[in-house]
Amino acid sequence: MTLGPYDFVQPERASLPPCRLAKRRHMSSNIHAGTEQMAAQLEARQTIRQRWKHDAGDLLIAHELAFSALSSMIDRFSGRKFAHQPKAIEGRLSLLAQFVQGVEICETAISEGLSSQAAALLKQELETLAAVDEFTLNTRRDGVTPNIKNGPLSGFGPLYGELNNIAHPSRHDVVRQLATIETGSICAPTTIPQYNAELIRLFYGYHVYFIVEMTKRAAAVFRHLFNEELSDDEAHWASRALAILLEEKVINFHPEVPPISWTPEHLCSRSPQWPESTHRTRRSSGGK
Repeated sequence: MTLGPYDFVQPERASLPPCRLAKRRHMSSNIHAGTEQMAAQLEARQTIRQRWKHDAGDLLIAHELAFSALSSMIDRFSGRKFAHQPKAIEGRLSLLAQFVQGVEICETAISEGLSSQAAALLKQELETLAAVDEFTLNTRRDGVTPNIKNGPLSGFGPLYGELNNIAHPSRHDVVRQLATIETGSICAPTTIPQYNAELIRLFYGYHVYFIVEMTKRAAAVFRHLFNEELSDDEAHWASRALAILLEEKVINFHPEVPPISWTPEHLCSRSPQWPESTHRTRRSSGGK
C-alpha cells in the first residue's frame, strides 16, 4: 500500500481522547475553507477582467502606451553614472521607482473589480506625484503627507477626496455599494468582487493619466541629470495615450489646446477636466 503524505499522523489521531479527536475532525473538514474562498475570488476577478477587456475600448492600449513611454525612458537612462545629487533629486528618483513598482498591482486591482483597494492605490499614486512636486518646489517635509491642494495637482483635490471615501471604511453608504450584491429579491453583502463598468472605466482613466504625469516628472529629472529629453517615440506614446483618454471621453482638456498640436511641452503644462460624474461617489460606485 502506498502511503499518502499525511498517513503518518493516523496512529496519533487514533490515540487521542474522543473530544480532541472530534475537534481534529471538525478542523479537517473546514481547513480548506480559506483556500476555497480565495479560489472563488480569483475566479470572479478573472471573469471581471475578461468583461473589462471587452468593454475597455482603447483604454488598454492607452495604458500600454503610457507605461511604455515611462519604462522606455527609465531603461534608456538606467545604469548611467552621475554625480552625487541633492536630496531633492534623490527623493524624486526614489518616488519614481516606488511609483513604477506599483503600476502592475494598481492595474490589477482596477481591472479585477477590487474597487476599494484600487482607490487606495490610486490615492497613493496621486500622493506620490504630489511628493515629487514638493521636492521640485523645495517644499517637501519629511514625515508629512503630500499636500494635493497646494501645488500643481490642486485641481485633483475633489478627486482625492472621493478616492479617500472609497478607500477608507468611514462611509457606510460607500462600503455598502461596493460590497453588496443584488439578485432578484436578494440584496446582501458579498465577499466576491462585483463588476462595475463605470467605476472601472473612471479608475482606469485616472491610472493612465497618472502614469503620463509621472512620465513628465521623470523627464524633468533626467533632463537635469543628463540634459536629454524624451525620445520621439516616448513623446508620441505619451501623447497618444492622452489622445485615447480624450477619444474615450474619460477626460476633457481645456479647449484652447487643440489635440493636433500636442507636444511634450503641452503635456507638462495642461491639466485635464474630469467628467462631472467622477466627483459623485454614489453614482460612480453604484453600478449593478
